[in-house]
Amino acid sequence: MAEAPNPKLAAANEALKKRMATAILVEKQVFAGGRLGRFVLKPDQGERWWYHAGQFTTLGLDTPTGFTPRAYSIASSPLDLGTLEFYIALVEGGALTPTIFAQEPGATFRYLSPKGKFTLTQAAKRVLVMVATGTGLAPFISQLRTLWKLHLAGVPNRYRVILFHGVAHGDEFGYAQELEQYAAVSELGLTYIRSCSRPDPTKGWHPGIAKGRVNEVIRHILGQPIPEGRSVAMPAGIDRDLILREMIPSETAFLICGNPGMIEDLKAPIHAIGVDTHLVEEFWKV
Repeated sequence: MAEAPNPKLAAANEALKKRMATAILVEKQVFAGGRLGRFVLKPDQGERWWYHAGQFTTLGLDTPTGFTPRAYSIASSPLDLGTLEFYIALVEGGALTPTIFAQEPGATFRYLSPKGKFTLTQAAKRVLVMVATGTGLAPFISQLRTLWKLHLAGVPNRYRVILFHGVAHGDEFGYAQELEQYAAVSELGLTYIRSCSRPDPTKGWHPGIAKGRVNEVIRHILGQPIPEGRSVAMPAGIDRDLILREMIPSETAFLICGNPGMIEDLKAPIHAIGVDTHLVEEFWKV
């Protein structure tokens, strides 16, 4: 059971609540046995903060222990006028996520103006290697949706994108169908690589999905060592050498979002191949 906040924190949260805008939950999709969910909010009276793809905002709800705010990356594109989408994992006993998952369409959320520097403009490179674990995929969905909408509008794509998404089980790949659609359009320049650390065919794994933790799969591609006793396998149809050749150090940026341990583990191999640009966004369970 989540602990009640101390009085000072509770007072600060209540003061924050009064400064937050309100939005209505208009769509909710829960999957992976109730562990993951998509939540789409429509700001009241059409009010919506402008943001850049990859930024985050703070969501807040009244919970059994008082008003609780937490930061979440935005999965929708800033070109999706009128709604804000979030990709969230349920944490049993968490401070906020059990209350989020208990909400139904029509519920009122509160949110702050989006912010953050985890954007394509900050990366400023031609080749973008995006690495996510779990719901750390959210900012990349925002960025890829934006590139997709610009492509549909006739704007040439200037990026080559390689997206790695790592989860435990094969039923936890949110947005997989959408991402496969993007990857099938050559002009978008996207390679989508999924990886399961627990590759169980009864839970959705198949040969088109890599085996191993996503950071270890990347270490394998980069020719860097993986921990003793661990093993990885590339997905069917993915050429390891071709992927590596595309990561020209002077033209490549890594954007990494998810588990802090994964982020830390990739620092050395990225440095070893001579890439000097990488942005990180840590996801903590709440």
